[in-house]
Amino acid sequence: MLIVSRDAFADILREATARTIALDPSHWALLRDIQAQLAFMAQTTADGRIPNADERGRTTVGPIAARNLEEMDPIYADQLEELDYAFRRYHLLPAGPAMPRRAVLQLWSGPEAFRKLVLNPGEARIVGSASENFQVRADPPLAPAHFEVLWDGVVAHVRPLGSNAITLDGLPALRGELAHRGWMTAARTTFRFIVEARTPPSPPRPPSAAVLTALTPLREAGTLYAIIDAARSTRALELIEESVDPYASLYDGERGRAFDDVAPYLVQLDRNSELLERLVHEGWGEAWGIFLTSKAGYEPLRRHLRQFLMVDAEGEPNRLFFRFYDPRVLRTFAEVITPEQRREIMAQIDTLLYETPEQGVASLHPTP
Repeated sequence: MLIVSRDAFADILREATARTIALDPSHWALLRDIQAQLAFMAQTTADGRIPNADERGRTTVGPIAARNLEEMDPIYADQLEELDYAFRRYHLLPAGPAMPRRAVLQLWSGPEAFRKLVLNPGEARIVGSASENFQVRADPPLAPAHFEVLWDGVVAHVRPLGSNAITLDGLPALRGELAHRGWMTAARTTFRFIVEARTPPSPPRPPSAAVLTALTPLREAGTLYAIIDAARSTRALELIEESVDPYASLYDGERGRAFDDVAPYLVQLDRNSELLERLVHEGWGEAWGIFLTSKAGYEPLRRHLRQFLMVDAEGEPNRLFFRFYDPRVLRTFAEVITPEQRREIMAQIDTLLYETPEQGVASLHPTP
């Protein structure tokens, strides 16, 4: 797909309109029909307008091009077919320039909740219980090859394989499409579909000197993780959801899922991760969370961190929540930490990195 944004749609629409005029519609009724339909697309998408569902269903330039123009001018025919396809899904196109995005099919229920299948544009993937596919452990189990999903840059096309059943956005389907934040089920396992970096910041903010300074030690750190506090910002959770980076809540089980909107999330970050830049760019200085390095591996590290979510406090009859992943709390704790507490919390951690009140970078290590 060349049309993966509204700006790209406008560019291809201008090219196709110019090509239509060059072919001289005055001598061919078919071209006059195409010209009128392209003008209708331009009119209904002008000045940021989004055509309504009735308008999006009116065009037929795709079938016309496929039947009449493929042999004469294949590039022009492809443009018209893609314009027709994208116009019908115009409300799903992101604003702004063309930026090929990956997408994610994320397990949303069962023992592997939060696990992601990363989808590259044009790449078909099979989901099921067989090891050669995107293997899902579920109860009841999926078929070895249960369904196929293909992300084309605008929507994900999903079809069940064999006699397997699926639902798309709650309705039984023989095939269909998933748009950003759509959901589906297979054998009572729920998946949701997310487009990478789909939602831009509002308002846009240029990177500050503090952000650029903070990114350097984070990018140069070892195996990097973040603990992001969804209670601090809905935007923080939106960023980790709209990423290809692995993450999961530190709260466990069905009771923990009830707090998805305010939970702390452990995120694994590659040193070249675009998510790292987005988190620091938008959240540094806002106490969204902390960063850490560890060689322990994701699941051992998550189990280790979960031990500190609740702690005993002198004089308190009940255990208390310990928001160690809040940099403001961690700064205070780091000033009074005992050697025994340091050994316990840093047992699986090489370095803790967090923002200072001046938006610098502070660190905590296993030994003073």
